Amino acid sequence: MPGKRGRRYFSQLSEFERGLIIGMKTAGWSTHHVAGQVDHSECVVRNCWEQWTQEGTHAWKIGSGTTRKTTRRED
Repeated sequence: MPGKRGRRYFSQLSEFERGLIIGMKTAGWSTHHVAGQVDHSECVVRNCWEQWTQEGTHAWKIGSGTTRKTTRRED
């Protein structure tokens, strides 16, 4: 589709990008403008901002993800 920005599926935000999003949103930028600057979808920006406003942090949650089936020693 011409004129459409390609989506970056399964991309993860770096710490720098998270800080950039929070800084721009704090300065009063709209979600649409922030998404254009960091080249991510508006949904990613909204989720990052919601986590910041609700939890006060932008870091990854400890313990998220699937559990290991084997121990590191077994590997």
